[in-house]
Amino acid sequence: MILNNLKTIEGKVISIEVEGSTQHLTNEKGDDMEGRLVLPAFVDSHAHMDSNFLLDVCKEVESEKFTEALRALIECKENLSESQIYDLAKKSIKAYAEHGSLFVRSHVMIDGVKWKERARSLLKLKEEYKGVMNLQLIGFIQSYDYFDEEMVDRAVKVIEMGFDGIGGQPHLQPSVDDGKRMIKSLFDIGTEKGVHLDFHADYADEPDSKFSEVIVSESLRRNYKKVALSHLTALHSYYDDYARRLMRWMAEAGVSVVVSPITVLEESGAHENYPKRRGIARVRDMLSFNVNVVLGHDDIQNHLNPLGVGNLMHSAFTLAIGEYMYFPKYVKSIFQMMTYNGAILQGISNYGIGEGKRASFVVLDSGDPMEALREISPVKMVVSEGKVVYENENARRLYI
Repeated sequence: MILNNLKTIEGKVISIEVEGSTQHLTNEKGDDMEGRLVLPAFVDSHAHMDSNFLLDVCKEVESEKFTEALRALIECKENLSESQIYDLAKKSIKAYAEHGSLFVRSHVMIDGVKWKERARSLLKLKEEYKGVMNLQLIGFIQSYDYFDEEMVDRAVKVIEMGFDGIGGQPHLQPSVDDGKRMIKSLFDIGTEKGVHLDFHADYADEPDSKFSEVIVSESLRRNYKKVALSHLTALHSYYDDYARRLMRWMAEAGVSVVVSPITVLEESGAHENYPKRRGIARVRDMLSFNVNVVLGHDDIQNHLNPLGVGNLMHSAFTLAIGEYMYFPKYVKSIFQMMTYNGAILQGISNYGIGEGKRASFVVLDSGDPMEALREISPVKMVVSEGKVVYENENARRLYI
């Protein structure tokens, strides 16, 4: 397969020849892509595939209260059969692939009753679709149960089953000491096993929620680089001097920060009257400190987020508005967050557009990055490991 007249994010026009699972730059003639934008396959760095599409099988809660919606979501998950868990997660894979996300990190809840069923279903799908999608699984301790020895054992167990990492929500434990103990216990397990650590870090509106500093400290002390802070919404509420010290140490530690702007804007300020906080982490500031900031979509069509189709471009558009990044100078940074920065987080090898890179890429139906973001341009083609897995023949053709 040869694709001519593709444009990179830097504006360079190239032609790509696919041989096996590798791409090569070529001068040979092939299909004219008419100057469309080519990017390495999107990296969705925050998903919950065991929670997606729950509204297919459970009723949406009528209340607008966040706590009631969350309670309904947990109840729905705990009443699913293993085959339902598998089928809904499989629907997620198809949604991600159709929109160009071929590298997906999914948090899978390992507390609760059905944790084994969730783990088995996602591991089965990871194996079944490994030629199409690189699925990275994080054993997620939702933290509505007390972090005890049983939870420690489960974290170890899912790694032994084949999970790529573990994480939790320390701010939801009953005390600061309990949250710190959770962090250090997961670091003990993660560093011993050599897996990723991805915490839902300070996912709160409270300026006093500061577990991220403990995570950063442990990363520095242990010199461990496979660490991510997901959401970090409290960074929105910290005083400026403290926030800047924290960002400096985040960069020093080499931790990544995963921002999922759709669900953050839906859920931040949920417990407040007006004026409300809108807690997207300070992306522009973190980038100025050289923190590796990456993008995620998060929930799809469940009680917390009834919207979404798995399109990471929707997250990019939301971020541009929510974090004042709609000016042209930020566009390349946003695309970096959903590609190369995510590849750093997930440890993806041979990733990118260029000679000898793996042949996993997406072609958008636009030739200009700003236009692609402005219009949330549809996907023209998705290629995974050298095989076309999605193609839209009629994109941007108006028949009137």
